[in-house]
Amino acid sequence: MGQEDRLRAVLGTIHPADLADAMRNLGDEEDLAVYRLLRPEEAAEVLDEVDASTRRRLVDATPPPVLAEILGHLAADEAADVLGALPKEDREAVLALLPEAKDVRDLLTYPPDSAGGIMTHGYVDALVDDTAAEAIARFKARPRVEPIFDVYVVTASGALHGAVDLHTLLRADGGARMGDLADRGEVRVPSDMDQERVAAVFARYDLTALPVVGPGDRLLGVVTADDVIDVVVQEANEDVAHLSGTDAGELEKKTPVQIARMRMPWILATMLIELVAGFVIRLFDHTLAQVLLLASFMPIISAISGNTGLQSAAIIIRGLSSGHVQIGHWRHALARQMQTTAILAATCGLSLGIIGAVWYGKAMFGILVAIGMFASVNIAGAVGTSIPLVSKRLGFDPALTAGPFETAFQDVVGISIFLGMATLLLPYLK
Repeated sequence: MGQEDRLRAVLGTIHPADLADAMRNLGDEEDLAVYRLLRPEEAAEVLDEVDASTRRRLVDATPPPVLAEILGHLAADEAADVLGALPKEDREAVLALLPEAKDVRDLLTYPPDSAGGIMTHGYVDALVDDTAAEAIARFKARPRVEPIFDVYVVTASGALHGAVDLHTLLRADGGARMGDLADRGEVRVPSDMDQERVAAVFARYDLTALPVVGPGDRLLGVVTADDVIDVVVQEANEDVAHLSGTDAGELEKKTPVQIARMRMPWILATMLIELVAGFVIRLFDHTLAQVLLLASFMPIISAISGNTGLQSAAIIIRGLSSGHVQIGHWRHALARQMQTTAILAATCGLSLGIIGAVWYGKAMFGILVAIGMFASVNIAGAVGTSIPLVSKRLGFDPALTAGPFETAFQDVVGISIFLGMATLLLPYLK
């Protein structure tokens, strides 16, 4: 057995997800060499697991006939995910050779971040007048289905009537009518629903699969739990990226110049707001000159309050995304966050106040530092909680507006309060 054959045999024993993870540590030429050693069915699974940038590079290096053979081993929704990133000409060249081209084309018509964009056609359906025996035979006849534990019952026009779980189906009499066995309360979502809201529906109803319908309640496809897990991870990454003023997919899809151009407005806007903080410090330079130690505590107060504000913003943003925080109940969300923030502010204020009093040698300095920390952290918590709620109400992406502006605004207000109080208490600090 040659070296390549031995390597191919070893690769065949590794789970595609683990292999995709290992390929991230290889150079471009090395992971491409590994990819080319895989059998078509193995290459298909790896394509489904690797990150978007690696997938695009591997696909670009694969001739259309070979790529069509590889994608033939994937479900239509997974093949659509791979082809969706290709230019139209390259996509059509592959689709012309793909056996399930019709299903893939259908899925590509939906926005990638919608229910239609993440649904699959790998489900089993039956007519309302079909018998249980006919439905079981139909299930057995399907060559490739997702791990969905329901048979969806539709009318002659294709409208979703309900669903029959496999346990009920297998226990039913073979002549039982599917329309009579169906659960009519099956949760369903429209094809244009945003994928983040689809994930919230999954969480709310503890689902493993969710039918997607079009006009007239016509069954179009089914969203499965594995796709929702991918959505949750993707949305979480996007929210974290937005909090820092960036786009989650920028590192994979854009050049350094494009990335810099995208991030520059956020950086400049934050810099301008921070310049206001610098102006505030300049106004109180006399106070700082009198009590130089104040300057040592300003970055500590700024850092702790800024971190608290970002934590509050992240909690609210994830709550809005998952549906656990509702705009209509904003008072409840704000009150809970402010109660938490008050506890954090009191703890940090007391701790830093004691340090300040010991360091400076006067209790009044410790009181000033404690009050400054308490006020700044509470302000940061209020701003971090409010900005995402207001943004959501106005129709903006809460994650996109919260991060840089929240930190900069808190710096301006927190420093103003701290130095203003120091000026008022200056006679007691000398």
